[in-house]
Amino acid sequence: MSANPTYAAFISYSHADERAAARLHRALETYSIPGRLVGKTTQKGEVPKRLGRIFRDREELSAGSDLSQAVQEALHNSAALIVLCSPQAATSKWVNAEIALFRELHPDRDILVAILDGEPGAQDPARDCYPAALFPGGARSVEPLGADFRAEGDGPSMGRLKLIAGLLGLPLDQIIQRDLQRRNRRVMAVTVMSVLSAIVLGGLTLFAMSARSEAEQRKAEAEDLIEFMLNDLRDRLEPVGRLDVLDAVGAKVIEYYEDRSVARMTADSLGRRSRAFHLLGEIDAAQGNLDSAINHFRNAYITTQQILAVDPNEPARIYEHSQSAFWVGYFAYRRNDLDVAERRFVEYRDLAAQLVAADAENAEWRTEAAYAQSNLGSLYLGQRRFTDAQTAFQSALLEFEWLSDAQPESDVARNELADAWGWMASILEITEGADAAISATRAQLDVMSQMETSDTDWRIRRNALVAESGLARLLMVRGQTGAPADLEEALAIAETISLEADALVNHEPDNRNWRRVVIAQRLTLSRIYLVLGRLDEARTAYLDAMAYMAHPSWQAAEDVAADTIRLSATLMEASLFYAGGDMQSAEMALTALINELALTESWAGRIDGGPYFYAAATNLLADIRDVQGRALEAREMREIMVSHLTDVESELRANARFEFERAQARLEAELLSAE
Repeated sequence: MSANPTYAAFISYSHADERAAARLHRALETYSIPGRLVGKTTQKGEVPKRLGRIFRDREELSAGSDLSQAVQEALHNSAALIVLCSPQAATSKWVNAEIALFRELHPDRDILVAILDGEPGAQDPARDCYPAALFPGGARSVEPLGADFRAEGDGPSMGRLKLIAGLLGLPLDQIIQRDLQRRNRRVMAVTVMSVLSAIVLGGLTLFAMSARSEAEQRKAEAEDLIEFMLNDLRDRLEPVGRLDVLDAVGAKVIEYYEDRSVARMTADSLGRRSRAFHLLGEIDAAQGNLDSAINHFRNAYITTQQILAVDPNEPARIYEHSQSAFWVGYFAYRRNDLDVAERRFVEYRDLAAQLVAADAENAEWRTEAAYAQSNLGSLYLGQRRFTDAQTAFQSALLEFEWLSDAQPESDVARNELADAWGWMASILEITEGADAAISATRAQLDVMSQMETSDTDWRIRRNALVAESGLARLLMVRGQTGAPADLEEALAIAETISLEADALVNHEPDNRNWRRVVIAQRLTLSRIYLVLGRLDEARTAYLDAMAYMAHPSWQAAEDVAADTIRLSATLMEASLFYAGGDMQSAEMALTALINELALTESWAGRIDGGPYFYAAATNLLADIRDVQGRALEAREMREIMVSHLTDVESELRANARFEFERAQARLEAELLSAE
């Protein structure tokens, strides 16, 4: 093995990608390392002034079966291997051979990838861009290091910087920051040289004119750099989580504009200033600093409001202010300032409607309109304004349907549409009952089944599991009212998705949200078995749920979802005790559940499904009293429960309504019997 490699890297590529290889070769060999990084010590050694020589085979390989001697020597003398990945490279025996030989020669040296075309790990082999030799043994458990040169990925500029950072052993943000600083210095140098030339060529008068011109040029260049930082650089850094760099970018932009009079700024400058406030607000929000975030968004709101007042019909200005309105409303919502949240969300909706009115075929504007209606729907749902919520969610659904039809190849659009159907199912269960909710959930699942990534995207699989489990629950409730076929379908769905639920948790064991979904699924399955009289299978499903709850990640859970799951498990436990004839244990579990509900000041804020747990626990405890011969106590329990829930009868979900109506029916039967 070569102790001092001749080449900083060897570029392996299919000759169908020769032009891209040539561009990368030239860019790497001519890249000058920023001066402030030169001499730093990294795990790769001391950072040089330039990367050094890069090997790229410029000749087509012969039809022979072996790599040429020159190529083998170059691989032997290279510090790293860069593989240009494309469908053509994936099927190139030479690219695979070069990877295999490099790995054999240098098992401890880096292999970096540069994705040019295709899709990593695509189901269609013709679209897979990764050569098989990247994954010895065939296992793809770890993604190769490198960059995505595609437009939808890092792009060529950021991709090159990522490769350079990898070759030097430097953090990406250091390369980016120093590169930006060098760009600034170049702008300054050009400006200074231009001014000096003006002095030599033009005398004092011409110098004054040139100085003004150069000042304007410098300002324009600074504004261009700011535009780059707020857009292109942000798009590159957000996906890799570099909030520290983005925070510095936003702060520098604000600092630049603080020295300028707001009254003398152009609309474009004010727009950039507002976007900087947006950026800082989003970063503070991501880091949990809500007070600072809301201040940034309020500053942005004031700025965009000023711009819109000057040019109220310009779509770009309407859009900027709509984003400010959304963020102020969103953080007011998070702080439970619901009056402010509603005013800003309504403003966001109206501004989005203006954008759609200006250009109804603009997908971005239609997306904003959909999001605005969804936000209002969520707000109204939390306020128990169910009719308003249904109207808003219905409007959002129409927008998402338009977007899905306009983008038939987009799984993103279909996913948004599926979510919209999920929200409709949730609200329809309250406003129109189980039948309408079942229809909406079936529509949601139908959309999900059309997604090309439904088998490979775990988030989509999780959402489908939630929808299927919800459908099983609704069918079970409807089946208990005299529709046996619904019970059988509910069981078939719940049993089928059990394996999918297990796969979800096994994929990411510490993901508490996914674990919650699986626990809820098992409890639903247990309930269905019990309704069908299959007690042993109901116990098995319940014990599965308990095993999932024993995981350390779940033991530490303290939120509304976790509390709701624990109450559901307690109710299921009591139901199993009752079905097995252990009235004492059932009564103890139910008493603990009812006491916990009684100690909760507001079910809406702390427990999802509070009315259901109260109604179901009361009915079961009353059933126990009946078995014990204490019919008067049982009737009083049912009467108190019905009295408490009568005022909110119109707000009950299907399972709570079933328990409520079961108690009513029992009381009416007892009354008729007494008469």
